[in-house]
Amino acid sequence: MADLILTQDRKKESKKKIVSDKLRNLIETSSFAQGDKLPSERELAQMLGVSRNVLREAIVSLSSEGILEVRERQGIFVKDVEGYDLLESLQGIQLLPADFILYQLEVRTIISVPAARLAAQRRTDEDIRRLHECYESFAACPYSTPEEMEQSGKWEALLHHLVTEAAHNPILSRINESVNALVEKNNLLLHPNLVADDGWMPHIIEQHAKIIKAIEERDSRTAGDVLLEHMIESVKKTNERHPETVERIQSTVLLI
Repeated sequence: MADLILTQDRKKESKKKIVSDKLRNLIETSSFAQGDKLPSERELAQMLGVSRNVLREAIVSLSSEGILEVRERQGIFVKDVEGYDLLESLQGIQLLPADFILYQLEVRTIISVPAARLAAQRRTDEDIRRLHECYESFAACPYSTPEEMEQSGKWEALLHHLVTEAAHNPILSRINESVNALVEKNNLLLHPNLVADDGWMPHIIEQHAKIIKAIEERDSRTAGDVLLEHMIESVKKTNERHPETVERIQSTVLLI
């Protein structure tokens, strides 16, 4: 039964990647220009021969990369690429693994905790739908093999991205697009170590459920507090693997 579920998850992820690549190719070949509105979800699903659920996951993935923008009650748009130099610049940063983990955790804490509190105040029904869809994929993703750990890390990075997007601050969103690439890179470094600890993944899955519930209930204090707790615990876990970073990290975390 477990093998059947794993096979189904892999097929679903493969199909999402195919759809994402097709949408990206449409944009890159100038079928759609910057600022253009894409066809509706129903039309796109028919064009690509996929279910709307798979299409939505592909759209969320491209939104996290800054390629698409979903505007409530307006539709799906090709996003302007002003500011992409920042993304390319961040992705090109050369740091030792321990230093990289330190600096990106600092940035994520500074950005994501206040963003979660704003998200609880400003979130829309569409934001909640996306958060639940992403959370369900994250919670259901196995994490036994290196490939599964990588995919789990991507789902978690996307979940953090959607929380920040729900704050509906366009400048913050642009910064978040760039930082999200670093979050995925960080998860690739940390997840193989962290998931080896019994109880860690079920614990953070539960934490993310609490964050989403708080945002849905417009409880800004709890949303921020639980996310901060998650970041602090991640720091503690990181210290077990990279003890040379902890003293420099703690001073930033305590400021939030």
